[in-house]
Amino acid sequence: MDIAEARDFAENLIRQDEPADIYVSQHAFHGWRLIARLAALGACYVDLDYITRAAWAGRSPAAVLGAVQMTLENEGLPQPSYVLNSGRGLLAVWLHELLPRVALPRWNLVQQKLAEILKPYGADKRALDAARVFRLAGSINSKAEWDRRTVGMIWCQGSPEAPNRYMFDSLADEVLPFTRGELFLLRAERAKRRGAGQDRHVVPARHLTAATYWGTVLDDLQRLRAHRCPEGAFPAGQRDAWLFCAANAMSWLAPEAVMKREITALADEAAGWTERHTRERLGAVMRRAKDAAVGKKITFSGREVDSRYRMRSGTIVDWLGIEPAEQRDAGLRVLIDEDRRRELTTERGRESRRRRGAASREDQQAARLRMGHAALYLAASEGMGVSDLAARFGCSAGQISKAMREARQDVGR
Repeated sequence: MDIAEARDFAENLIRQDEPADIYVSQHAFHGWRLIARLAALGACYVDLDYITRAAWAGRSPAAVLGAVQMTLENEGLPQPSYVLNSGRGLLAVWLHELLPRVALPRWNLVQQKLAEILKPYGADKRALDAARVFRLAGSINSKAEWDRRTVGMIWCQGSPEAPNRYMFDSLADEVLPFTRGELFLLRAERAKRRGAGQDRHVVPARHLTAATYWGTVLDDLQRLRAHRCPEGAFPAGQRDAWLFCAANAMSWLAPEAVMKREITALADEAAGWTERHTRERLGAVMRRAKDAAVGKKITFSGREVDSRYRMRSGTIVDWLGIEPAEQRDAGLRVLIDEDRRRELTTERGRESRRRRGAASREDQQAARLRMGHAALYLAASEGMGVSDLAARFGCSAGQISKAMREARQDVGR
């Protein structure tokens, strides 16, 4: 379905005689609603099952909302874009711009931090994954009390038609923990830029983590599958190694509560495996992820480390036999050899120079050739030496000599 048609489609669903238990995702997917098929992230959210907390079970949604907002204010955290009364709790949503799946690890950290802060209000830690769905505003919650059955917005920052939407980097900067010094520097830099009329937010440098690495690995694995098997599923003989690598990547990305579901769905999609077959072939990956979720460590090279499998990108390239041409044609970013890595580094440098307004190598060569021809003319017509020419053109003697040499070669062609 075209995203432009989503609003009309939702309104048609609500106009049904009994629009009960209609769910919607906050994100976009390539086909099935799976983390492995995630196309774009659009919001952070926390599902507050406050009726499970004795302190809030008998309170009105408005009273709980007021307490939640006070807690966020006291913690120095941004208010939600909007809050829904879901019939048996509240759903707080922080809208942000669309993000690619590569942002999933940092997005997960924001989710976990928001849930931790709102834990007293029954924040459901099982409802933090990117594939979660929630009831559609205007629909009916069949499990709720009669006078609270209709799901609806009870608070909004901005207008209901266009709630406030955050820049994700700014939202993450406010939510994720920093030292006092980091916060001071960050806010001072923002204030300076706002004063200069610049809207761009400055964020601290983010280092590559295990989660960001495995997120990119999973992206590369999906690109490789699409390149090798446009029909979707691997033929026999190519499934096991790819699925082991993909399941291991998923174990670093998906919350433990939904990891089994995600891996099972991925195995069905990529190989047609049943749940039982998936459990038999990938059970070790799942067990290690469960151990990691409860803090269990293993000893590796004399030190205690996370119990999940570690695999270098080179190892995966060898396992899957990814050829250099495939690395380039499939657009891989991590599962590449050293030659391709150097190519990408060169391309990124070129793009960085272009964004800064620097001339391309071709433009620089053309400008140097023009200067060389002009220098040859002046040397012949006015008898100017290299030092005089360098002063005339405002460059070094070495640069003018190189320009003249290239100009002579150009004349001789």
